[in-house]
Amino acid sequence: MKSSIRRFILMLHLVCSLIFGLFIMTVCATGSVLVFGDEIEHGLNPQYFKPASTDRNVGIKEAEKIFLEQYKGYQISRIDVPSKISTIYHANLLKGHKEIEAYLDPSNGKLLGNFDRDASFVSFFKELHTHLLLDEIGETIIGFVAIALIIILITGIYLWYPGIKRMFKSLKIKWNKSQMARNYSLHNFIGVITLPFLLVVAVTGMLFPFQEKIEESLKLEFASNYPENLKSIDNGKKQIGIEQIDAEIKRLHPDGELYKIRIPSEKEGVIEAQLNDGTYDPKGKGNTIEFFDQFTGKHLGTFSKSTETVYDKFLVWRHSLHRGTFGGVFIKIVYALVGIAPLGLGITGITMWTLKRRNKTKKQKQLQQIA
Repeated sequence: MKSSIRRFILMLHLVCSLIFGLFIMTVCATGSVLVFGDEIEHGLNPQYFKPASTDRNVGIKEAEKIFLEQYKGYQISRIDVPSKISTIYHANLLKGHKEIEAYLDPSNGKLLGNFDRDASFVSFFKELHTHLLLDEIGETIIGFVAIALIIILITGIYLWYPGIKRMFKSLKIKWNKSQMARNYSLHNFIGVITLPFLLVVAVTGMLFPFQEKIEESLKLEFASNYPENLKSIDNGKKQIGIEQIDAEIKRLHPDGELYKIRIPSEKEGVIEAQLNDGTYDPKGKGNTIEFFDQFTGKHLGTFSKSTETVYDKFLVWRHSLHRGTFGGVFIKIVYALVGIAPLGLGITGITMWTLKRRNKTKKQKQLQQIA
């Protein structure tokens, strides 16, 4: 009975690996690139992201003015301000259905040009990682690839587990043994060492396309304090200036650091200011959002760690655990290395499978010759 179960699990492990292996290696390898996506983008395009000096001589009001004067007829929909996550001003500007991204040096007010992120090297890898370049159907395929990876990891650990006493000894790489023994030991070593990280990445990766569907099918309802129904009241006046929001953020969070401001194009939309309030930020993109009426500047609400529900915290950590943003550069390096682990597992796995088939064919020929 036990041997039958083991044969079934081995077959499941092999089938999932052979069918989904190439997808898994592609998704994980591109994920390794995306861990340092911003750094790669900045390194490949320093002309857009490197200011002349570290001085911040241009305030947000002046930066807004420069953007709007240079791009007449456009409206700023988002502006990233110089902070610990950005060295320059970065604005998204809209004119009807046309959108451009522009960059400005905060040390001298010089426009650094337009950068088409959608056509960039990192954006290509992001689209490959999240959608396999196949739009919505690609995202669904990615979800099934993540499920396959979960199955491979669980069946793999079952097939490997030698018992507590032999656990550490079984992880020794047998460099001087046969090709089969060497690949088998390498396969086990890579799989066991990276298992916790790969399992977390696979589970969180599966949730991105399927979480809403799972909640709907199981009729699960979770409370969130994210203020989705806030509205601005059109009083016939012009939209308030960005500097007013900046001043309000400094008043509300004297120890905080503003990262970006989103400005709505619809009359009922609200202004969102994303910042770090001075405490731990697992996502690395801000842990607080303040909401304002776009015409009066009235403060409408806050979404922060103090207002988050358990479900809100889960969503934050789902992103952080998947992307490796929660522990600084060291964790990002670990995630990048873990991302290429499936390549090693794939090579050693295919090698073992090929050797077994070759040996099986060889034995059959020998039996035929004897017969």
